[in-house]
Amino acid sequence: MPNRRSDVRVMVTGKLDAVITYSDTLSHAEGGMVSDMSSHGIFLKTDSRFSKDAYVSMRLGTDGIIGKPLWAQGFVVRSGKGGVGIRLTYIDKDIEKVLSH
Repeated sequence: MPNRRSDVRVMVTGKLDAVITYSDTLSHAEGGMVSDMSSHGIFLKTDSRFSKDAYVSMRLGTDGIIGKPLWAQGFVVRSGKGGVGIRLTYIDKDIEKVLSH
């Protein structure tokens, strides 16, 4: 399958956690570890299951990288055993600092 992404994903080295602070689904939303990310999307390794198009809001644990957490919102575009792909609709402007780190 060809890569249709318009931006480059950055593999996250080390541990970067994400805590789901809101989900519009009835399922319990925990969080997980960010596997890769860009300014438009995140793949989150998690045991939580989300339905496609579920809206989520999350806090990214970037305190150790840039000195503060980042906040993001988006829609689930893929969900499976390994985690969820989230298309971001909002992310803190300091995401560029994390991506270039």
